[in-house]
Amino acid sequence: MSSSSSAAPVGLEGGFPITRELLGARSLPPSPVAYGGPLPALPLTLREALRETWDLRIDHDPAAFDPLTSRAFGILYAHVRAEQVLFALSSRTNLTLAGATVRVVGDGALAPVLTTALRRLGAAVVRATDDPVELLAARLDGVRVEPVSTAGTTAFTLLTGVGHDGVSALDFAGIVADAAPRPTTAASLPSPRAHVGTTPRGTLVEMPSPLPADTEPTTAAQRRLADALVAALIVDDGPDGDSGAFAAAVTP
Repeated sequence: MSSSSSAAPVGLEGGFPITRELLGARSLPPSPVAYGGPLPALPLTLREALRETWDLRIDHDPAAFDPLTSRAFGILYAHVRAEQVLFALSSRTNLTLAGATVRVVGDGALAPVLTTALRRLGAAVVRATDDPVELLAARLDGVRVEPVSTAGTTAFTLLTGVGHDGVSALDFAGIVADAAPRPTTAASLPSPRAHVGTTPRGTLVEMPSPLPADTEPTTAAQRRLADALVAALIVDDGPDGDSGAFAAAVTP
């Protein structure tokens, strides 16, 4: 089916405006594409809708291109994921972050974005990193920095999914959230409420997947990231191409 078809399943074409725009600008017909890295696979229902709507086949292949290595997609992902995580943390606990001390454990593009967002909310932030360059950047931004460890007395801990291989969300005291692309689940833990589990040392607040999942309703943030992901895979010269087409398309 061509990209100009009006027979799209209800909600898909309207919900994927970036993909629609970049498909219209393609010089070649759509072809099967794959992505790898830590991002989860798109759910079957969405992949089928993409095929039915635009004849797009999107697969997940561990050996394929990792979209999180793209500068443009990585910037967008970090900002949307930070909003998604902070909203989930607040809504699933009914706790406020303003005035609290939050430790951001790990590195990657998400870490400084989370730090900035938390400070805007009125939280004090401690960065935990073992990377000298990340430490430099954080210190220059006026952020307190400490090594990665499970020690500490902060009320909240957020893990980025990068740069903390020796520790997991289950190792920390207090309220912990895993912002990794495939976050730690609370399903097997004793649970006082939905999406919250009791760990040996504290409380794990389960974070939503960054991308849509067949197991729960799709949020606006998940749809936006899925749209950007598909667009990054089908844009003619790639998400970081000289044309800047992808960056222009995802800029608010």
